[in-house]
Amino acid sequence: MNKILSCALLVLTLGVSVANADNLIVVNGVAERGLDPNLVNISISVWAKAPAAKQAQQMAASQFKLVKKVFEDFKIKKEDVQTDNYSLTPEYEYDQKTQQNRMTGFRVTQSLQVTLRKIDEAGNFLDAIVSDKKTTTAGVNVSSLTWDSDKRMQVETAALGDAVRAAKVKAEEIAKAAGVKIKGVGKISSSQNQSPPQPFYATFNKMAAESASTDVAAGQVKVRVEVTAEYEIN
Repeated sequence: MNKILSCALLVLTLGVSVANADNLIVVNGVAERGLDPNLVNISISVWAKAPAAKQAQQMAASQFKLVKKVFEDFKIKKEDVQTDNYSLTPEYEYDQKTQQNRMTGFRVTQSLQVTLRKIDEAGNFLDAIVSDKKTTTAGVNVSSLTWDSDKRMQVETAALGDAVRAAKVKAEEIAKAAGVKIKGVGKISSSQNQSPPQPFYATFNKMAAESASTDVAAGQVKVRVEVTAEYEIN
């Protein structure tokens, strides 16, 4: 009885569980690693508005050609550009006299996800897609960019070993304190509680385009792995 009570107190203190009915110690192990990014994913939206829907579509298509030219200049591959949304919606303006919404035209928005594989060109790329022309009828918005790495999977796999070893050390400490011995591993499972790619948010306008070139900092991408292990005890 004293041993069971001692184990229960240990569970509350360490935040792990001892399943006496099944003779198990259940623990978690966590490992985190950082790596330098070599990819940057950029969210771009091309938009245009006009009194008629067809006119708005044509203006958006012309704006997209300018963006596509930037993609070609930076040698971005076709598979690294994806349209994830296209919308054609009416625009309204509230009329104070009639106290009703009045349709003023249509807006076309095409959202794109672009992967830039030369991250040192990210600032120049952002500057290139922003137009310095004075227009309120069409343009390009940059909503966000995220840093990532094509080596993320390899780092996650390597970190799994660290997480398992961390779980084992924790289980051994619990067993020692509880006066029991570990016979073997009953089950180990992993969860991909990885940190998402590091985001960078920015808003660009004509003033920004005419100022000094854009400079962005990549930092490091964090990869986090967690395992849950069940150790058999006697």
